[in-house]
Amino acid sequence: MKVVDSLKTEKSIGSRSISIRANSVYRAALIYLTLPVIIFFFGYLKIWWAILFSLVLGGGAFLAMRDFGKKDGELPNLQEKTLELKPSCIIFLLIVLPIILYWGGIGEFGCCSEDHRVRFAILNDLVEYKWPVVYDFSTQQNPAVAASLGSGTAAFAYYFVFWMIPALFGKIFGLLVARIVLVIWSGIGLVLVFFGASFLYKRFSRALFIFLILFAGFDVIPYVINRIIGVETTWEGWNSHLFIHGNFFQIMNVFNQSIPGWLITILLLMAKDGRSIGLLGGLMFCYSPWATIGIFPMCICKLILTSRIEGENGKKLDIKTLLKNTFTPVNIIPPIIVLVVFGLLYTANPNATGDDGFIWKFYASPLGLFVDYIKYVIFEFGIWLLLIYKRHKKDPMLWTAVGTLLVLPIYKISVANDFIMRGSMAPAFLIGLYAVMLVTDNFEMCRDNKLELKKALAGRAVLLIMCVAAYIPVNYMLYTGLISYQMHFTDEVNYIDEVHMIGSFGNIIEESELEVVQKQFYVYDYEDTAFFKYLAK
Repeated sequence: MKVVDSLKTEKSIGSRSISIRANSVYRAALIYLTLPVIIFFFGYLKIWWAILFSLVLGGGAFLAMRDFGKKDGELPNLQEKTLELKPSCIIFLLIVLPIILYWGGIGEFGCCSEDHRVRFAILNDLVEYKWPVVYDFSTQQNPAVAASLGSGTAAFAYYFVFWMIPALFGKIFGLLVARIVLVIWSGIGLVLVFFGASFLYKRFSRALFIFLILFAGFDVIPYVINRIIGVETTWEGWNSHLFIHGNFFQIMNVFNQSIPGWLITILLLMAKDGRSIGLLGGLMFCYSPWATIGIFPMCICKLILTSRIEGENGKKLDIKTLLKNTFTPVNIIPPIIVLVVFGLLYTANPNATGDDGFIWKFYASPLGLFVDYIKYVIFEFGIWLLLIYKRHKKDPMLWTAVGTLLVLPIYKISVANDFIMRGSMAPAFLIGLYAVMLVTDNFEMCRDNKLELKKALAGRAVLLIMCVAAYIPVNYMLYTGLISYQMHFTDEVNYIDEVHMIGSFGNIIEESELEVVQKQFYVYDYEDTAFFKYLAK
């Protein structure tokens, strides 16, 4: 399986560019997504299960790569099979990407969001503990924590597949190396996302990458309104129950879900047929069970789109082709395996989700829910939808994404509402990708000094709208950059202490974090759960 067999260096005017084929990006992305899952199988499962499941998943990925590579017809949404990557773009990525990862707090080398107190503990425990990770409460050194837990053990359960490769390096070379590898692994994922997006855009563009990182809803508008009327608010938290996080904010908080989730969404858009869509949905479940909910309707839509044939009135659905594309080994067997394995792991802890119920349960009045829902639709994706409507109004994938975002708010799971916060990941990213392509087009257009006045004004208006949306992510970047500078060069702040408020789920530093750990990460009586009883080592 050669990923680089289609990369070749060609001489261009005054420089050397690299020709990158869509096949190579598709293959590299599937390897990137599949390899950590196989490492999980061998690290966590009984050896016969590990071998069997790895062969099935690896075989499914191989067949998906083969199917993608052997078709010579026109690729949907990407007429160009090969793109030229200029040296200037490579240099740009080598400079900008580490800065973004650093500002995002990945690896905990700089200022981090509050979520990194558990992100650090996850990587630490995957490095320091034998797999499967099981905690003996006698190792707790904080007297208050030890007294509260008493004696006994608990297993660790979470969607931690993204950390498997850094943790493997950490077991050999130590925690510091694991943190460095985590940064590199995250960077590789973002590069693959950029490459895939570039094929959908039909060319590499540095502006596309920047706008993709900065994409967000128009959170600044309700934020300012809340400040004016005296309502307690934060940049992203202007709505207590219904919200979608911007791309950079997701990198800051849930890189383990967002990076693979974006990449899987890209592969779904690149897919030439429906024969491997089940594999993509299964891989999404490995990294984020919530994001799987949001991408499922898009997978169904893609199956239907790839099963249409030319008819008298345009394209019509061919049931025979649909059934043939749907019931393939790659669509059926790998998803069943990951659904069983990871479904049993995730449900081993029945208390992880917390509050749940229909959304109206959490509002005092129907009017309050109606107002929040309207704000959610307008500011999170509605304005962007108006901008891209003319270009993509005939795209069923867009309307499937919009429909998903309209329906997701009906139910709430967890205090933070992971059901919509992460369930919206794939459909929101699709809308964001379409919007970013439009913004990039206008950015490139505005660089033309000979552009007629009407087009110049329209292009600058689109860029201004992007600036409004980017206000919040740019502020996050400036904030984390400033705090990181103060951490390293002054004594004004020390965010490292906050990152280590937990340290390890097996040795919790601050008693205040015990409830979070017990609720989200501990599996009591794990020996009686199906995962640890029948599948785990």
